[in-house]
Amino acid sequence: MKKTKDKNKILMILKDVVFIILGAYLVSIGINMFLLPHKMTTGGASGIATIFYYLFNVPMGLSILIINLPLFLISMYKFGIKFSFKTIIATAIMSVFLEMFNYDLIIANNPTDLFTSCIFGGVIVGFGLSLVLKAGASTGGSDLLAQIIVKFTNAQSLSSVLLVIESIIIISIIIVFKNINIGLYSIIALFVSTKVIDLIFAGVDYIKVVTIITKRSDKVIEPILKDLKRGATVTNSMGAHSGEEITTITCIITRPEIAKIKQIIRDNDSNAIMYITTANEAIGNGFNKE
Repeated sequence: MKKTKDKNKILMILKDVVFIILGAYLVSIGINMFLLPHKMTTGGASGIATIFYYLFNVPMGLSILIINLPLFLISMYKFGIKFSFKTIIATAIMSVFLEMFNYDLIIANNPTDLFTSCIFGGVIVGFGLSLVLKAGASTGGSDLLAQIIVKFTNAQSLSSVLLVIESIIIISIIIVFKNINIGLYSIIALFVSTKVIDLIFAGVDYIKVVTIITKRSDKVIEPILKDLKRGATVTNSMGAHSGEEITTITCIITRPEIAKIKQIIRDNDSNAIMYITTANEAIGNGFNKE
C-alpha cells in the first residue's frame, strides 16, 4: 500500500513538472511570437516587462523575475513556502524560456497583423497558463499581487482586485506607447486568454462548490482552513451502504484553487470522495459583498 502511494505521489510530481514546463513554454511562445512584437500584453508582470523592454531595452525574462521577487518574498512570509514554491519555479522557467526562444527570424519573415496576433497570442498564453494552474502553480504577477492585496486589506473580491490591476497595466501600455489600438487589442488578448483558461481549466464559470465525503475530517479540514484560507461547512453523516459514520465537508472556492484542494485531498485522504459543481455567483466573506 505504501509503495503504491509513493508511486502515485511520484507520478503526480512528474505530471506537475511536465505541466509547468510545457505551460511556461507555451506562455513564452504566445508572448514572444505574437504579443511582444506588437507591444501587446495580457496584463500582469509581462505587461510591465513589455514597457521596460521597449523603453529601456531590459530583457523580458529579467524584468519578470525582478518584478516578481518582492511578491515572492511577501507571499512566502504570509502564505508559507509550500504555497509559493511551485509559482517561483514556474516563473523562473518561463523567464528562461522567454530569453531562450525569441523567434526573431520567424517573425521577420512572417509578420502577423494586430488582430491575428492578439487572438493567437491570447489563446496560446491562456492554454499555457491553464497547464501551470493545473499543476497548482501560477506565473506570479497580477494573480499573486491580488492575493497579497486581499490578504492585507479589507478587499473581499479577488476578481475585482485583479480587474483593477490589469486595467492599470493596460492603461499604462496606452499612455507609454501613445497608441490606443495597442491597448484595445491587449484587452482582446486578455479576454481571450482568460476565457481559454476558464474553458480548459475549470469550465465556463468561476465559482466552484466542492463537496468532500471523508472519514478523516480532522486531517482534511485543517489544510482547507490554514493552507487554502477558505471556510467550510461540516455535516456529520452516515453511509447508507456501510452504516459507518462519515463527514461531509462543503467548501466554496475560486478557479485557481481547484488544483490546490485536489492536492489537499490526495495528501490527507486519498480514499475520500470529492465532487465539484459550478455556482453562478458567491456572495459573502471572501467573495462579492453585494
